[in-house]
Amino acid sequence: MFLPLGTDRPLRRPTLVNHILILFNVAAFCLCAALTGFADKEFGWVVRTFGLGRESLDWWRWVSYAFIHADLLHILGNLLFLWVFGPTVEDRLGRIGYVAFVLCAAAAAGAGHIAASNSALVIGASGVVSGVTGAFLILCPRANVRTFVFFILIGVFNIPALWYIAFCIARDVIGIGHGSRDVSYAAHLGGYAFGAAVALVLLATRILPREDYDVFFMIRQARRRREINEAIRDSNDRRLRDPASPGAKSRSAKPVVEVPDVPPEIANARAALSTALAADDRSSITTHYRTLTAAVDAAKSSQENFNAALEVLSSRAQLDCANRLFELGERALAARAYRGFLNQYEKDPQSGVVRVMLALLMVRYLEQRDQARAVLDEAIRVLTERGNNEEHLSLARSLLDEIGPRKQAT
Repeated sequence: MFLPLGTDRPLRRPTLVNHILILFNVAAFCLCAALTGFADKEFGWVVRTFGLGRESLDWWRWVSYAFIHADLLHILGNLLFLWVFGPTVEDRLGRIGYVAFVLCAAAAAGAGHIAASNSALVIGASGVVSGVTGAFLILCPRANVRTFVFFILIGVFNIPALWYIAFCIARDVIGIGHGSRDVSYAAHLGGYAFGAAVALVLLATRILPREDYDVFFMIRQARRRREINEAIRDSNDRRLRDPASPGAKSRSAKPVVEVPDVPPEIANARAALSTALAADDRSSITTHYRTLTAAVDAAKSSQENFNAALEVLSSRAQLDCANRLFELGERALAARAYRGFLNQYEKDPQSGVVRVMLALLMVRYLEQRDQARAVLDEAIRVLTERGNNEEHLSLARSLLDEIGPRKQAT
């Protein structure tokens, strides 16, 4: 059992329509219970009057069926999902837009049932709920769903919305061939398809403004990660291929630079970091680099003429360190390592590529866009002079476009 309890996507306005929709369902259920007691004969009349089926296509049925539920568990399950996912969809579509969406989702889910079923009548809000959930999948795939899990493990866990809703859809797909005949899985899938398609079209056409939670942001992030990984891989490949590069040595070579008069805490940190890099021990690279920078910062504060070169390893080891930190998601530390490389090895053949990587961190992760412009200008100059760096030149120009035009004082 996987019951959704809430999401971490913040709302910008109070929820109204979704609450009214829930109240309508509760009122209809209570009225039905009071009038029929869910006795077979009386409740059967309600289903025949308001349910939707291939041979029962009166105009009101396309909506009325969604407000009729067979029992308490039926309505509680549907309203729980509506309570969790509905507020976000209403928040994104607006109140009037959400009303139109819900009505159309009911019709779309009903059409899915009619297309796939025999003459059986369908009732319940699950088609509408599936439409809302499908829209949530596109609007907020990066959100987390707080979920009560009662399956092997028992507890409340945060599950990415993408995986949670994908699981729900897969369950309904399997249900078509192997599930209960009392459940209209086709209506569920029709709702999912409608909700996802509407949200996708609204975002693609920018009728609905895009935001950091939606599927297009997720795709853009994936593309950026691919660009980063390709740039890092290309940087490493170039360094190893280029015989003129000071770091073009065998990977087994120990990347240590001998620096005289090194304080013992810095020397130990440098040795440990160099060993971790040589062994490609990613689990300890971050720890050792933090130790090194902390020791360097402490020495800087106590010594007037501290040698900043003590923080920097050999050119190859320093670049390896920066790239590994980038890959590990330690963006601030990676930026410091790239800066250390440029301070010590400004004329290195890799300096242009390193400037691009540093600027990428500054623009997309560290909110240092103004400072990044000068880094990118220099990167483009260096890469243009040396040639054969079209990929990094293209990335540098793309980053400049992201920064936008220079601001002029008036």
